[in-house]
Amino acid sequence: DELFTDKHNAERVDIGFMRVQQKSDKKGNLVQWRRETRKNRDLEKAARAGTLQVDIDKVKEESIESGEIFTSIHNAAEFYGIYEDMFREGYFYPCVNLDIAYALEDDMMAPVYRGNMVKPREAASQPEVTWKSKEDDIWCLALTGLDTHLTEENQEYVHWLVGNIKGSDLTSGQELFNYMQPFPPFGTGYHRFAFVLYKQEGIMDFSSFSNDKSTMSLAERTFNTYEFYQRHQDDLTPAGLAFFQSDWDSSLRDFFHNTLQMKEPRYEYEFQAPHIEPWREYEIRDKTISFNEFLDQYRDPKDIEREVLVKKLAHTHPYHGDTEGHIKYPLAHEQDYQGYFDAPIGSKPLQRRQSKQTPSWRMVQIMREKTKDGFYASTDHSHLRTDPQLSQ
Repeated sequence: DELFTDKHNAERVDIGFMRVQQKSDKKGNLVQWRRETRKNRDLEKAARAGTLQVDIDKVKEESIESGEIFTSIHNAAEFYGIYEDMFREGYFYPCVNLDIAYALEDDMMAPVYRGNMVKPREAASQPEVTWKSKEDDIWCLALTGLDTHLTEENQEYVHWLVGNIKGSDLTSGQELFNYMQPFPPFGTGYHRFAFVLYKQEGIMDFSSFSNDKSTMSLAERTFNTYEFYQRHQDDLTPAGLAFFQSDWDSSLRDFFHNTLQMKEPRYEYEFQAPHIEPWREYEIRDKTISFNEFLDQYRDPKDIEREVLVKKLAHTHPYHGDTEGHIKYPLAHEQDYQGYFDAPIGSKPLQRRQSKQTPSWRMVQIMREKTKDGFYASTDHSHLRTDPQLSQ
């Protein structure tokens, strides 16, 4: 938020509907219900045994009724920068739940929630969109691609725009742009696509959209959500939000060639070679680091990473993970590496410092490898990626 304020020199503005605060008596009932549920031994036993049955529809209904689902959508949108890139200093808390799903083969569906992945081939056709509404309410639904514009910075492509929708009947609306599937180009990573449902104050005049609604011209589909809202902010208010991510797949080659009538763009990153300072002259080594660490300063970092990865794979099982994870005390057998060579028969005893079977620098490296320190920190299997929603 601090970076955003500095960039636009403006405070954040809530452009949505006023949030309905949960009544204190409902919060008290919820707390009481949680206490009683935690005391229920039968539920705990079923949960531990994996036999507990949960009604997903009821859970969703309660999530919508309590407003928790809208808080989750808002937090996810903030995390993915949806508000910042669409409304700049504006934001809103959704208050209408959008049920969006793309139809797949074998009666399967690809739903849209808040940042989940939907491949272009799955989103090739217009999705099914439903929401709860009164019959006399008027709505406007927009789908835009936030990251896909090929020629202009901070611009979007409008993939679908329907205004003057009566109730929740999409077919009753005025389609300003037909549905166009996502088309993230090769090599550009994940692109965000956001559905925004606006509540209209009444029937609006969209005659400013003089284009053919079925156009596939990217120039005509250039769109800016901030300018659109700024122009119509007195007549509509954002109320619903859902978004997904998509990246390139092979189905887009035909879409670029035969639908957009253009050559498929492909992007590649040119990574600069890491700078490795040449060793041109003798220098006194820092005595606080071992000799091999001193030499590692003049090695290609990729060679070191490859060496560490090979050692990690050596004790990694595809199903059981770290095969050395059961070792509770990795330094318990340190004395196994502290043996000495015997002097040849009839010769003087060897000096202790020079007759070690394992040199001191190698000993330090072995200890760091076993304790997963330094370069070997990446061999630790405990650092796993987690869902930000689960880590709160």
